[in-house]
Amino acid sequence: MKIINLLFVAAWVICLASPFEVSAQDPKVPWNQLSETEREVLKPFRDQWSDLPASRQHRLQKGVRRWSSMPPEDRRIVKKRFRNWKKLNPEQKKRIRSKFQQFQKLPRKKQDQIRKARHWFRNLPEERKKKLRRQWQSLPPEKRSEWRQKRRDKIEQNRQKRLQRFNQDRLPARPGARQNSPLHRPQRDR
Repeated sequence: MKIINLLFVAAWVICLASPFEVSAQDPKVPWNQLSETEREVLKPFRDQWSDLPASRQHRLQKGVRRWSSMPPEDRRIVKKRFRNWKKLNPEQKKRIRSKFQQFQKLPRKKQDQIRKARHWFRNLPEERKKKLRRQWQSLPPEKRSEWRQKRRDKIEQNRQKRLQRFNQDRLPARPGARQNSPLHRPQRDR
């Protein structure tokens, strides 16, 4: 029973986190059309299944399928994250949901930058992470904002430089201009 509860909880967490949408025309899924595994995991919903909106039924069903196909290590991670989630107070959960929604609205490129930075930070040695956290937390809010703006400006400058280099490499040579290339080397006076 405990395993089934964990499966249910994991399916629920996965459903909340997945950007899965069901159109209004999608029909509800009758309980008897669920697979044996789905019925087992979704057992807590059995009595209210027919009352759930079709979109919620499909999200739960998709969550069960994802859970069933997860490797054991991923399941362990999801369980741990859910345990941590349950320990949060309602205000913390609300803040996390809000941040997640903001993240989802960002352009794909920005999301990738954030993921890359998070990956970099997570791979730092524990002492280095603690030091960076202490430094960041000791900064007053206006200094944090200033740092963020400088970082954004630096990123934009680097992007502009890369773009200029790219465009220079692609620009055609001016007619009659000598080129510094392996095929044409300037002649030296001897």
